[in-house]
Amino acid sequence: MTLFKLSVSNMKKSIKDYAIYFFTLVLGVAIFYVFNAIETQTAMLRISADTRQVVQLMSKIIAGVSVFIAFVLGFLIIYASRFLMKRRNKEFGLYLILGMGKRKVSTMLFIETLIIGLVSLVIGLLAGIGISQLTSVLVANMFDVDMSSYSFVFSGSAFAKTCLYFAIIYVVVIIFNTFIISKCKLIDLFQNGRKSENVKIKNPWVSVIVFLISAVSLGYAYHAVITDINDMYMNDLYKWIVVGCVATVLFFWSVSGMLFRIVSSMKNVYYKGLNTFVVRQMSSRVNTNVLSISVICLMLFVTICVLSSALAVKNSLNEAIAKYARADVSISKTQSSDSIYYDEDEMGNDSETNDLLKKPEVTDGKSIEDVYSENNVDLGSYFSDYVDVHTYTCPTLTIRNYLGDEALIDSLGIDVNALSSFEGTEEIMSQSDYNKVAKIYDKAEIQLADDEYAILANYRMFVELRDERLQEGKEIEVYGKTLKPVITYCIDGDIELATQPINTGVFIVPDSAVEGVQFAREYFIGKYADQDRDAIQDSDTIIKKVSNKDVICGLITVNTKDSVKAASVGAGAIASFIGMYIGLIFLISGAAILALKELSESTDNIERYKMLRKLGVDQHMINKALFSQMGLFFVFPLALAIVHSVFGMMVSTKILDTMGAYDIAGAIGITAAIVVIIYGGYFLITYLCSRKIISE
Repeated sequence: MTLFKLSVSNMKKSIKDYAIYFFTLVLGVAIFYVFNAIETQTAMLRISADTRQVVQLMSKIIAGVSVFIAFVLGFLIIYASRFLMKRRNKEFGLYLILGMGKRKVSTMLFIETLIIGLVSLVIGLLAGIGISQLTSVLVANMFDVDMSSYSFVFSGSAFAKTCLYFAIIYVVVIIFNTFIISKCKLIDLFQNGRKSENVKIKNPWVSVIVFLISAVSLGYAYHAVITDINDMYMNDLYKWIVVGCVATVLFFWSVSGMLFRIVSSMKNVYYKGLNTFVVRQMSSRVNTNVLSISVICLMLFVTICVLSSALAVKNSLNEAIAKYARADVSISKTQSSDSIYYDEDEMGNDSETNDLLKKPEVTDGKSIEDVYSENNVDLGSYFSDYVDVHTYTCPTLTIRNYLGDEALIDSLGIDVNALSSFEGTEEIMSQSDYNKVAKIYDKAEIQLADDEYAILANYRMFVELRDERLQEGKEIEVYGKTLKPVITYCIDGDIELATQPINTGVFIVPDSAVEGVQFAREYFIGKYADQDRDAIQDSDTIIKKVSNKDVICGLITVNTKDSVKAASVGAGAIASFIGMYIGLIFLISGAAILALKELSESTDNIERYKMLRKLGVDQHMINKALFSQMGLFFVFPLALAIVHSVFGMMVSTKILDTMGAYDIAGAIGITAAIVVIIYGGYFLITYLCSRKIISE
């Protein structure tokens, strides 16, 4: 029999051993291809230049992350290969006894690795090519783009990169296998299977004490994280992460003794069926795999949090666009410092108050429409509806004065030495101008008395502080007029287009309060007359081009719905795809390591199961016992990971709230489904393979 035929024959006979290995390879190849094919998959979509730049940036970041992913997959594949080598020690020993040299054994392993590598690569690539078509749908959904010109796309670059990376991994595996074979001794190959773990049942009371310490440590870390996250410094966060990791290891170190202690005391349960065997097996497995189970638990925790957060960002972005980007264009023009002066003769210089109340006058006198007109662009002709409004500043109304030092320090965690950075003036808008903005944004208008004011804001942390001041009835002074709040909460919204709640506050005051005052900033907000996608992109190009010209007096900023969508959704898309990429690989890695450990344990315990059969235990009871202990082994790290994730997601929710991500529940549901499918799939394959192993 040739080495090739022998290799094929061995693979057929060892299909139960190769199942997890093959499944992991296929998943790894498919995921690797899908994420590296994003740029090519979106090439056929009708996306704007801004969105195209975001996709290209995301592809570059994914390319960098893929190097890290390749190392993770490489480690995982080598780990899986190590299991297969251990499983076949006696087989290799028999080959050597029959006169087959180590070189031929290595060659046989090379052929097997090559075959399974090629088959898994082909199947993984086919699966990846199919799944990658959905990537375009996902990107189109994120950016709300037209897919009318989309067609099936094959990414040659992703194909080549996947083949290259996995070829390197397979070469490393071959070198590793060859090295192991060259160094092995015949006696070790035959005695390896007889070696068993020297399992020591930990002192139950020591286990109880350590368990309580780990539980208290975890509880304290959970409490610290969820109560102090708003003003927690990064050093503190790292501290609690370390505490959580150490407590996780202590938890699994003590849980085997705890399990044995609790269940053994329950005589009706402990002595029922094969529960005695199951409990001792579980105690042994947890006892001898503390570190690996702890690492897997933390990997699952990272997976759940990262996947949920990534999906939450993705699911909430389009909702945010609909809420905060209700027009097509917003243009703002800030007066340059060179064009502003104070009229000393008019204001006088004998009073400190007068110095604060100096009214700025502008020399350029050009409106936004004037600037565009000078550049041969009739701005109004592009819009069916538009408004031109202004905002003001007052030296007596600053962020620090309004919020107070105590709030800035306690609520925002601002260092005392950094308070001077909040000396900037607040932005002010007249009631009539705000109502114009509200109308074009399809929001409710407001009415103010001559001595009243309101605040427009949506940045959560500032909204909370400003709401406190409004509820206190805090009065302000604007150019000699004292104003009180008309409502006790901030009006939700912004002036400029945005897809995230980033407005820290705009004061809305009666028209009389700023009458005769020179504005500090001008806003032009409009909705295009032609809503055709191509026409919108053409108009965006013209309007943004003018803003870049050097002839503009003052600073002009242009935000279009497509550009803010690309910036905001793009950042979310990058976070989402990177999160899903890393999360899926971590999930596969954790599940695969658990599966391989279970298969290894099943291999080592074949004799124990044979003994059970000799004692008269039927196969059904054995299978039930195997299912129970394997289920518990998979559930243990997942259960604690879920508990970690509950508190981790509380932190994530607070962070995502500042980004406008609201659909956290839906994201958690999708993450749960992914975990169940992949993690559960590994469990099912492991159980079926283990059944065959112990039946030998």
